[in-house]
Amino acid sequence: MDALVAPVPAVDAASWRTALEEAKAKLAGLAVRRAGAVRFRVTDHEVRTAFTIDEAHDLRSEQPFAWSSLTARRSIGVAAVRLMLAGSARSPLDAVRNRLAESSRWVREGSSSATQLDRWVDGLSPAGRAAVGAEAVTWATRLWCALDWSLFPSPPVVGRDHWWDSPHSALLALRGRADVRSANAHLVVLSGPRRGSVRAELALVTLVEALRLRGDDVPGRVVGWWPDSGHLVRVEPESSVLSLGTEAVELALGGAGTSLRSAA
Repeated sequence: MDALVAPVPAVDAASWRTALEEAKAKLAGLAVRRAGAVRFRVTDHEVRTAFTIDEAHDLRSEQPFAWSSLTARRSIGVAAVRLMLAGSARSPLDAVRNRLAESSRWVREGSSSATQLDRWVDGLSPAGRAAVGAEAVTWATRLWCALDWSLFPSPPVVGRDHWWDSPHSALLALRGRADVRSANAHLVVLSGPRRGSVRAELALVTLVEALRLRGDDVPGRVVGWWPDSGHLVRVEPESSVLSLGTEAVELALGGAGTSLRSAA
């Protein structure tokens, strides 16, 4: 909680503006170079994949994305936490059950709110739904119990990812994933091993937030948290972080990224 509610350190305005303009110029060049290519969205997954391309386990060779109890747990879990914050559910178990029932209701009624995830959930067997629910309950319980929600000066935003679309090419978009957003910070729930790419993954969140803001506003810090170990990684809004995030995008798009690759 300290990392989420503590004031953000002061940032040198001139250095920040310079770094942001350099980031915008580099991204403009990357967007123009992709003219005629297929649409490409850079997320934390693409950054993580780019960092591991030289390792024995190459993430680029993995199977295409498919819904499973593991890939669905975050989407269902954040919805469950939102229900609890709104007072619509009293426990993670009740909240997840309500969210799964909502999926079936939307699909049955032909609601425009129904997503690919909802249709997948609705088609599961009772055993499959139970497995999905168990993973989502675990995910939501960890997040719900980890934070003292009463300490936030204003209600935080849960599970809302932010996108930045390049003004130079409709082919390029960047996603900043965060599970809890407060006035001073963005919390990202992490999974898997502690990896060398994590600061670049979190720097992408800072970059997206900076690109979305207007004027001289500076985004809050980004906190990466592994529930299994309780380990935290804090990335403060600094000009070097904008450079790191931009270089991570370049690496994910197949650019040089030499300093990043060596740092990992």
